[in-house]
Amino acid sequence: MPVLHTRSVRPGLVVAAVAVATSLLTVGTAQAVTGPEAASGPYASIVQLALGDEATGRACTATLVDPRWVLTAASCFATTPGVGVPAGKPALKTIATSSDGRRREIVEVSAGAADRDLLLARLATPAVGIPTVKRAATAPASGAEVTAAGFGRTKTEWVPGKLHSGTFTLNSSDGATLALTGKGADAICKGDTGGPLLNAAGELVGVNSRSWQGGCLGTDPAEIRTGAIAARADNIAGWIDQTVAPRQGGQVSLIAAGGGASWSQTGDLAYGEYGASWDKIDGLDISRISTVRHGDTVRAYAIAGGQVYSHDLDLSTGKWSVWGQIPGGAAGAKDITAALVGDTVHVLIVGSEGNLYAQAADYKAGRWNTYWTPVGATGLTHITSAAAGTTVRVQGIGGGGVYGRDLDTRTGNWTSWGAVPGGIDGAVDIASSTVGNNVHVQVIGADGAIWTQFGNYDAGRWNSAWTKAGGTGLTRISSIASGNTVELYAVGTGGRITNASMETATGSWSSFAELPGGLGGASDVAATVAAAPSKVTLAASAGNTLFSQNGQLDTGSFGAQWTNVGGVAITRLAAVDAGTAIRYVGVAGGKVYGRDFDTLTSTWGNWTEIPGGAGGVRDIAASMINNVMYVQILGSEGALYTQAGDYNAGRWNTTWTPVAGMADMTAISSAKAGSYVRLYGVSGGKAYGRDLDTRTGKWTVWGELPGGFTGAKDIAVSVTGHTVHVQVIGADGALHAQAGDYLAGNWKPTWTKVGGTGLTRVTSAHAANNVLVYATGASGRVRSTTLDTTTGSWTAWRDIPGALTDPADLTATTGK
Repeated sequence: MPVLHTRSVRPGLVVAAVAVATSLLTVGTAQAVTGPEAASGPYASIVQLALGDEATGRACTATLVDPRWVLTAASCFATTPGVGVPAGKPALKTIATSSDGRRREIVEVSAGAADRDLLLARLATPAVGIPTVKRAATAPASGAEVTAAGFGRTKTEWVPGKLHSGTFTLNSSDGATLALTGKGADAICKGDTGGPLLNAAGELVGVNSRSWQGGCLGTDPAEIRTGAIAARADNIAGWIDQTVAPRQGGQVSLIAAGGGASWSQTGDLAYGEYGASWDKIDGLDISRISTVRHGDTVRAYAIAGGQVYSHDLDLSTGKWSVWGQIPGGAAGAKDITAALVGDTVHVLIVGSEGNLYAQAADYKAGRWNTYWTPVGATGLTHITSAAAGTTVRVQGIGGGGVYGRDLDTRTGNWTSWGAVPGGIDGAVDIASSTVGNNVHVQVIGADGAIWTQFGNYDAGRWNSAWTKAGGTGLTRISSIASGNTVELYAVGTGGRITNASMETATGSWSSFAELPGGLGGASDVAATVAAAPSKVTLAASAGNTLFSQNGQLDTGSFGAQWTNVGGVAITRLAAVDAGTAIRYVGVAGGKVYGRDFDTLTSTWGNWTEIPGGAGGVRDIAASMINNVMYVQILGSEGALYTQAGDYNAGRWNTTWTPVAGMADMTAISSAKAGSYVRLYGVSGGKAYGRDLDTRTGKWTVWGELPGGFTGAKDIAVSVTGHTVHVQVIGADGALHAQAGDYLAGNWKPTWTKVGGTGLTRVTSAHAANNVLVYATGASGRVRSTTLDTTTGSWTAWRDIPGALTDPADLTATTGK
C-alpha cells in the first residue's frame, strides 16, 4: 500500500508470510504494513525476527512483553502451515533485532496459544532498558481505529528494513480474533506477521495474523482488499504472565585459571544466561583449581607451583579473601578436587609420585587438619570427587584408565579402588557430579571429546560402556549437578571455555556453546552451584491464631485455603528457614515468643516465650546465620533491642541487649547477608538501615536510605548476592522499592513505585535471582508480586488463594 508520509525510523526486522488458504493469506511466513515509517518512541518495544538463513529464510515482527520474551504469531515458527509449534528450541535459527539495534538469538518458544495464532519466544539475553509494550485489558469497540505496525514489505519495497505503521478500523471481534479493514490504502503485508495491533492509548490489543495484502508489493494488482485478521492479546493475560513468570534456577559460580591470573563468572541456569564479562581476580599462577559452594561463600582450592592454596568469595559482598596456603606442606601436587559434606570440605590431591592425599577443613570449628594423609594408589594423574550424602565419591585417571573409590566421612574409612566399567583408555581429564545417590562421570578422551559413564548406586551397577557426548579439542573439564541436570564446563581451543548440559532423565546432551566474555588462555575451570529454592511457606496471624500456606515456585501454585495451625494472638511475626525447620518469632501481648515448624514431619511446636522478659514490643525481625538466630525488636519507646538463640549450643542469651541509635521507630525487617545482619527500619515515615557484623557483634550507625521517601508504614528486606532489596508500603497504600549494591557501594537514586492499593503489611523472601513480595490488603487477601533482579521488572499482582479475617501480619520463607 502507499506510504502516506515518512518519519524517522528505527532499524527493523524482516518478516515473512505464507499463503495457506484461498481467502486470507496467513502472516505465518510474513506480511508488512504499507503505511508510513513508524516513529521510534511509541514503537520501541517492537522487534524484527529473521528466521532461517538469508537465502531461504523468512521474517516476522514481534513485540516485547517482558525483557526476556516477545509475543508474535505462532505461524511464524511453524515448519508446516497449519501445524502447531512445539515448545522448546525453535526449528529454525531465529535472530531478533530490537529497537536499540542489538541482535539476540531466540533460544526458546512456548507452545502456541490453544485457540489463536500466538506464541511467546525467549531472547538469549534480556533486553534490559527497552520499554515493554503496555497490554490492554479489553478489546476496542467495533468501529474503533487501531494501529498495526511491522517490518514487512510496503507498496514499493521488498525489504524496507524499517518499521512501518498503518491505521485500521475494527470491524468485529470474537473470543480469539479481531477483524480489521485498512483505512485508505493501509494494509498488512508480508513481514508484518506477528506485529502488534495497538489501541488509541498505545496498548497492545492484538497480533497481526493474516490479511488480503491488497496494495502490497508482489500481490496481484487486482487484489485491492485490505482486510486482516489479528489474534486477540487483551484477554490472555494469564497465559502470558504464566509463561514469562520469573524462573527459579541454580546459580553457578565459575573460576577459570591460567596465564598467571584467575577470573570469575556467574550464570543463571534457569535461563542459561551468563555475565557479559569475566572478572579478573588478583592472585596466583594457578595450574589446577576446584571449588565448592558453602552457604553464601564460594570456597576455592588451587595448585600453584605444586603447592596448595585456598581462598573464599563472600557472595554477600562480592569480595575475595587473599590466597592462603593450606596446612600440611604439600609440594609437587599435580591435581586437586574438593567436596563439601555438612560444614567440612574434603580436599584431595594427586602428589608428585601419583599418590592420593587427603585434607579436611572443618569450617564450623574453624580449623584444618595439621597434615595431608596418604590414602593409597600410585600412578594417578587426575582426580575428581562429588558428595552423595555423607559419602565422597572419588574417581581418578591412572594409565589412561578410570578408577573409583568412596570415602565414608562418618568413619573416615575408604573403599578399595575399582576400575570403572566400559574399558575407556587414553583419558586425559575427569569430572563428576552426583544426583541423589548416583554419580555421573565425564572424561576427555584421547580424541579430545567428552565421554560419559553413569554409576547407579541405588541399583548397584554401572553402565556397560562409555557414551560419547561430543566436543572437540577439549583439555580440561569441570561439572556440577543442578537439579536433574548436569552442567559441564570445558577448556578447549585457545583456552576458551564452553558449556554443555545433560538431562539426566534422558541422558541427552546439548551442543557446546562458548560462554560470553571472550576469555582465552585458560588452563583450568571449576564450577559450583547454589540450588534454587523450590517452595515458599507463608504464615499469617489473624484473630487468635496462626495460618499457613504453601506454594510451589516452579508452578506458582498454592493451596486452595490457608491452614489454621493454632496458637496465640500474634500481632507481629517473623521467620527464618533453618533447613529442616522454619523458626518463627512473634509478638503477643507485647511479649516475644518462638515456635518451630518441622519441615520433615510437617509438625508444629508450641509457642514459648523467648528469655529476657521483653514487654511492650512494637515490631520484630529475625535472621539466621550459622545456626544462630539473631532477633531484633522495637521496644515500647521505639528503640532497638536484640537477642540471639544459638541452636548449636541449645541456648538463648539471658537478656535483651539495647542497641544505641534512634527511638520512635515503628517497623523493622532484617535479612542475612553472609556474616552480616542487614537491618532496615521506619522512623517518622522515613526508611533507615544499619548492619550487624555477627563475627564482632558490632553495629554500624543508622543511615537514611537515598531517595527521600516519606510516609512509609511497613518495611521488608531481601538479599540476592551482594544486593539488598528493600520494600516499603507508602502512605498511598502502594508498594515502593529500593536496592543497594554492597559491592559497588551505592543505592539507586530514587525509589520505584511498584503499585498495589490498600496494602497494610509486607514481607519478602528471595529465590535465586528473584525477590518474592507478599502483602496483606483489602478483604483479608494476601497479594504477591515478584521482582526479577536481572531485568529489574516486576510481575503483575496476583491473589494468594484463600482469605483471612483481619490479618495482623505475615511472613515468608523459601526452602528446598
